Amino acid sequence: MKYNIKVSEVKNGSENLKGLATVVLGDSFRLGNIMIMNDPKRDQLFVAMPSYKTNQVNDKGEPVFNSYFNPTSKEFYNELSGNILDAFNELKEHQAGNRYNVTINEKDTTMPGFEVRVTPFEKENSNIKGLVSMKIENCMAVNNLTVKESREGNLYVDMPSYKAKQLDDQGKAVYKDICNPVTAKFGEKLNQAILSSYEAAKENTRNSVLGKLQENKDSVEAKRSEAPEKEPRQHERDDVR
Repeated sequence: MKYNIKVSEVKNGSENLKGLATVVLGDSFRLGNIMIMNDPKRDQLFVAMPSYKTNQVNDKGEPVFNSYFNPTSKEFYNELSGNILDAFNELKEHQAGNRYNVTINEKDTTMPGFEVRVTPFEKENSNIKGLVSMKIENCMAVNNLTVKESREGNLYVDMPSYKAKQLDDQGKAVYKDICNPVTAKFGEKLNQAILSSYEAAKENTRNSVLGKLQENKDSVEAKRSEAPEKEPRQHERDDVR
């Protein structure tokens, strides 16, 4: 799969944050906010994928963080992180301006394939209707996409985003996508696949609930039919006589 890497140096960040990288897969899907970090104990650089804080805690009571996206295999992680670090070292060694970019597998011009998985979600006063995960070319997993409902009742796909430091003209917080399609063609194909999967998953959930209700009803009726008839009471026997 073809992918492009853009790296930049961070000079005013935290002590261990040395650079940022953006990866575009197959000229179709952008992965941003990839961090180039320094390990002070080993005095070497490593690549860290962006993550978000969940509502879960570990055994020590510490919050659990999940990655927005991550390579699905050790081989691709090593390949991708190695190419990112090579690009960053090229930027540093040759002082190639503020940014440096490199393209891997440049001759591969095919649109990357993907698969999506949607779980229907229902919560009072929430416009989130589905939770989405996807795999691109079976080598990159992307999480935390959502299916949302607009005020007009229309469904749409929302990409994972983070709260930026700047404000808009009205003084409201600005949110920026962590990852997103970069072409209209890929975006339309992805949106259609997600919304179709959402409708199918919702129908499967509905059928499953109806099936369980029918099973319970059949079970109750079966127990009633198997129950022995009650003996007539004394006064009922006297009436028969």
